[in-house]
Amino acid sequence: MTELGFIGVGAMGEPMALRLQQSGHDVLAWTRRPERARQLQEAGLATGTLQEVAARPVLVSCLRDTAAVREVFLDDGPGASALQAQLVIEHATVDPATSRDVAAALSARGIHYVDAPVSGGPAGAADGTLVTMCGGTEEALAAARPILEAACGRIVPVGGPGAGTAVKLVNQLLVAAHSVAAAEAAALVRVLGIDPDVALDALMGGWAASRRLELQFTDAVRGQNAPDGAGLEKFLEVLDLVDGALDGSGISSALMPGVRRTWEAAAAAHPEGSFAALTEAYDHERGGTGTGFGRG
Repeated sequence: MTELGFIGVGAMGEPMALRLQQSGHDVLAWTRRPERARQLQEAGLATGTLQEVAARPVLVSCLRDTAAVREVFLDDGPGASALQAQLVIEHATVDPATSRDVAAALSARGIHYVDAPVSGGPAGAADGTLVTMCGGTEEALAAARPILEAACGRIVPVGGPGAGTAVKLVNQLLVAAHSVAAAEAAALVRVLGIDPDVALDALMGGWAASRRLELQFTDAVRGQNAPDGAGLEKFLEVLDLVDGALDGSGISSALMPGVRRTWEAAAAAHPEGSFAALTEAYDHERGGTGTGFGRG
């Protein structure tokens, strides 16, 4: 059993923290809001102050974005000053430069750091099937592996500090493109009036198959867009990071301008909606209502 601190206990962080606890680790979580702390306690997680959590030997973090990561680990705030961990594992999706900056700052204090962004969404976090792409030194990765094994189904070391977040942005480029492609296919099937279950069965049997198609297609055709913790508006920040990575690499993307237009249109109408709501951007263009299939 390892004493773990956990910060960033949101849609992804909470199920990850619970899996760590269920695997036998002693987890102490921190959140800014008292009402959120009560929710976590009701879910079975112990909570403490930021200073108490940061003083634990291992700190696992799943913060919202780059700004939050820099605030906690690079700014001269209460989190950085209280940090006594020997190992920090960060699951947030941030830019690689931030990961390298944090790794260097913590290394100067004798603290191992692994950037370990994950893919698989809240459902994957709950059932332990997440894949994590890890950047860090060999020593840091070796120290982190027992913790990662408790929360993730696949652990893939991809290089030194910052490499994990770099590969995650490649992952997110594909997620965005596959999601919009699945949304466009769902819009077409909706207009054609084809049963979405029958269409999905055919599409998943050949080269068109993708995980995003499998996850969102039938809901998209039927207009079932209830929030699932991912959120379209939230993902726009990830698209900014992907655009930055492409621009920094000198690559002119043929995909991302169209992906962003679709995403922004859907997010404006369904900011908290699941990725199935991307199809409503196409329905809006046609002046439809997005209420089901068979309306063409």
